[in-house]
Amino acid sequence: MSLNKFSELFLNLDSSNSINKKLDILKNYFATNDYLENSWSIYLLTGKKNKRFISGKLLKSFFSDIYEFPLWLIDTCYLRVGDSAEVITLLLNSKNIGKNKVNKDISLDELLSKTLPELAILKQDEKKLRVKEIWAELAKENLLIFNKILTGTFRVGVSIGLITKSIAKLINLDEAIISHRLMGDFEPSAKSYKFLINNKIDLEELNYKPYPFLLANTFEKKITEESINNFQYEWKWDGIRIQLIKRSGKVSIWTRGQDLVNRSFPELVENTLYIKDDFVVDGELLVWNFEDELPMNFSFLQKRINRKAPSKSIQNNLPIIFIAYDLLELKGEDKRELNLGNRRINLEKNFHKWINESEKDISNIFKISNLLFPKNWEEAENLKNNSRENGTEGLVIKNKNSIYSSGRKKGIWWKYKVDPMQLDAVLIYAKGGSGKRAGLYTDYSFALWKDGQLIKFASAYSGLNNAEIKDLDKWIRKNTIEKFGPVRSVKPEMVFEISFENIQVSNRHKSGISVRFPRISKWRKDKNFKDADTLATAHKLMMNKL
Repeated sequence: MSLNKFSELFLNLDSSNSINKKLDILKNYFATNDYLENSWSIYLLTGKKNKRFISGKLLKSFFSDIYEFPLWLIDTCYLRVGDSAEVITLLLNSKNIGKNKVNKDISLDELLSKTLPELAILKQDEKKLRVKEIWAELAKENLLIFNKILTGTFRVGVSIGLITKSIAKLINLDEAIISHRLMGDFEPSAKSYKFLINNKIDLEELNYKPYPFLLANTFEKKITEESINNFQYEWKWDGIRIQLIKRSGKVSIWTRGQDLVNRSFPELVENTLYIKDDFVVDGELLVWNFEDELPMNFSFLQKRINRKAPSKSIQNNLPIIFIAYDLLELKGEDKRELNLGNRRINLEKNFHKWINESEKDISNIFKISNLLFPKNWEEAENLKNNSRENGTEGLVIKNKNSIYSSGRKKGIWWKYKVDPMQLDAVLIYAKGGSGKRAGLYTDYSFALWKDGQLIKFASAYSGLNNAEIKDLDKWIRKNTIEKFGPVRSVKPEMVFEISFENIQVSNRHKSGISVRFPRISKWRKDKNFKDADTLATAHKLMMNKL
């Protein structure tokens, strides 16, 4: 099996909009491949750890040098296409590279475990020569896939769920088992794929793996038609969602993004070992201010997770807590099929036992989520609206009769978030988009007033619909003041309402503030740019957090 076949798979998937057709394409592909190639295919399709062997910028530079093609012209093409791998592939095709010759095929295993790792460690000139040789060897149909894998930009419209369904369908095994086996680090090998499709469930081999996470949907007004008592209510914390696992005397901490973060939080690993039972608990990890009994800003949590070996000083200055809210496994027994009401009873009973029976006081680092008991939906809304007072983002509402399934299923969990903070800001810069947004100015920078000057405070690229993007693109082109490569400064005339989740002091920004998850919520065509908000308003918002 080969890169030829994987390229064909990519084209077939990319050209299909039908879920059922994609399932059949994947099923047939896995059925006709060997185990090793299938494992590499899954590795690429899931995109968990796709490595970048060289940058897109370097790829463009190589093409420019090899074929004496102006770099400025490549960059101009890039602005239209939005992807370095695709631009270079189109240019290679224009030079008939890969045509009219007997082309070499290569297995995914050889490409990813030998050819590209060896290329990555070469000196610059040797690397350029090797890339040129590979371009000349490969078939025209494989150039795009090679360039995308080379630059770590391989993406295709296939979810992990589709891969799970196709393999489950192929071997007639429950999807939940395949999904569980795919969690965590999937190492490409014949052994990994053999384990994935094994009809026998080997709990030992799943020992270190988390369960697929249950995700919350956005709040739906229709659930208020049901009794308030059908649901469980908890605060929605702004932390890192994790599964804390203790099995056979070993502890593992898995994030929702399937990253193992034991090294970032050694104190949690150490304290978990004092709990006698084996378990899997779903919950939230936060950096905690013990004096105010409130979570610290998410940026402090980022400082912790970005450090692989935090010193004792960092652990003391940025202390963490784990808030448990669901018990998924106890003493090797899977509890996910129990309804939430029973799982909560089990969690409370065992959680308090763990704390009381521990040889060390671990109550500072282990907490259990508090349940809230609104009497009606109006009271639930009031709780949500006042949630910032205790450092939370709103409520999580959970169906008491629901099992713990994987993914974002309807009718199970909802996030009922407090309304975002908002400021009216002036557009000052625009940058060309990439991928499907190529050829349009879709990445924007916004400013607030201070002493008669506009000071940049946030960048955003989401929130406008396609028609608005096209209208704004035309306006940007007509109202450009200066060009800085792909960036244009524009006349400060357009006002936009910018929504965000949090605001804080930042010494890294000229404005002195930073905001979390900024996005455009409204194009304020009704507002004069002179009436946009000021930095003083932003600082007041930061102080009030209202």
